[in-house]
Amino acid sequence: MKIKDVSIPIAIIISSIILGGFLYAIQVNKQNSIEKQQVYVDSFSNELKCQSLLKDLRSRWNNVVGIYYSEEWNTCMVKYTEDGEVSEGRIENMINKQK
Repeated sequence: MKIKDVSIPIAIIISSIILGGFLYAIQVNKQNSIEKQQVYVDSFSNELKCQSLLKDLRSRWNNVVGIYYSEEWNTCMVKYTEDGEVSEGRIENMINKQK
């Protein structure tokens, strides 16, 4: 068997491995990008849900300053004034309290 007979199949195998590696890297990058985008969409959706509750909270309590979604607590956090100071608490605590 001559070197020319072996060199073409080896070149094809090496080229296939390199091409496969590039395609794998592209797919991993694409998957990471999709996951980051999904996290952003979920976060934005949660923020919109919190903002939709703001009008109801302001109608029930006149000291509500604002509301935002907390990733750490995985819930809406309400900012309110109490004795002239701005405080914040979970929305669950605000909803359960009576006026």
